[in-house]
Amino acid sequence: MPFPTKDGSMRWIPRIALQGAVLALTVLILLPSLCLAQTATAPDWNNQHDAMKSAIGLHYGKLAGHGLSFRFPVTWWLYAQVGGGIWHTSEDEKHNLGFELNYILRQDDKLRLFVGAGMGYFYHREMVDNSGDSEIWTKSKDVNVGAGIGIEYLLGTRWAVQGELDFVHTGENGDIKVDPQVGIHYYW
Repeated sequence: MPFPTKDGSMRWIPRIALQGAVLALTVLILLPSLCLAQTATAPDWNNQHDAMKSAIGLHYGKLAGHGLSFRFPVTWWLYAQVGGGIWHTSEDEKHNLGFELNYILRQDDKLRLFVGAGMGYFYHREMVDNSGDSEIWTKSKDVNVGAGIGIEYLLGTRWAVQGELDFVHTGENGDIKVDPQVGIHYYW
């Protein structure tokens, strides 16, 4: 049913707001039970009945890329990770793709300690001047390589957070510096 607004027109916005409020209330009521259901079984990387081999998530780093990330086992002690993203506007274009291998040094029920090595490709094209008849763009391409050490911590039964400190040789200026990488993944 439409409701009148101050200017006399009829609008459906209150109905949409009411539906949104009911949806939010439903989520708030069900969220604690969903969280309890997820933590009902103890999280464990070493569970033989639920191996949790592959994962999808988000990652940010100069080696494994910025954006969507996939993790999959090469063997039980070696994981590969591919990540990247594309961001475009009319005046700014960014692409990146990264690949990393993680060698597991230690794994207990909730924590993995690993060393990693990887390579990332980053492309950036940006419009710097749009005045006049022509457009002026700047373009940069960087290839980063590096290695470091990291940890991955299992939250609940399926989610894991990852953090690394890597020595990265940046393609933009040739420096070697320590850079962090972070990620969050959902295992299945």
